Amino acid sequence: MVNPSAFYPAPAPPSTPESGKFAKLTYLPFLLKTLANSMMEWPLLRASITSGANTNAKPTLTMRPSADVTLALSTPTGLYTPTISSAQSLSMHSLASCVAHLAHLGRQVPCALTPRDMPRHGGTISVSNIGAICKGEGASPVLVPGGGVAILGVGHQRFSDEFCPPGASILGERRLKVDVSWSADHRVVEGAELAAFVETWRGWVENPERLIAEGV
Repeated sequence: MVNPSAFYPAPAPPSTPESGKFAKLTYLPFLLKTLANSMMEWPLLRASITSGANTNAKPTLTMRPSADVTLALSTPTGLYTPTISSAQSLSMHSLASCVAHLAHLGRQVPCALTPRDMPRHGGTISVSNIGAICKGEGASPVLVPGGGVAILGVGHQRFSDEFCPPGASILGERRLKVDVSWSADHRVVEGAELAAFVETWRGWVENPERLIAEGV
């Protein structure tokens, strides 16, 4: 067999722009992936409210088939809220690349985010990663009209020592903890429903082996 690759080398794969590359995998893509999977189990958290054409018209509730997540980005030119559409269909590495790309566009002066990055319909859940810019462990996120049905504030991660009661087979262990704060539109999501959804999300976060079947 003759191999002509020395004369006709295989074409190089398309290059990835610097804004689309990621240097390391942080916890945020993991939290976004598990959040999107939880949203697929809870259609109510994939809903959005559309105001009526006039003041007397009642708003309509639209159920979406995919998990659309909005990110809160603090940039040199202000706060922007780009949306990651169909986040449940993306791998964690794809989510990491997407977050890095959106952050890169937001840091440009003037801002390079386009209407395609910030669609009018937005996401149904907004995520604010406050722990990335400060050591705050909690917040009181405010859900503005048209901002979906819930907003999540992710606090600063920290290690905590947990001690077992006397007589236990182990003395304790050191765990990584992240405080999260929630706020929801109670016209759509009741407090008990939000609490149950958070427990579903916690089930994904604390049991990451469930992601293996999806190829993460």
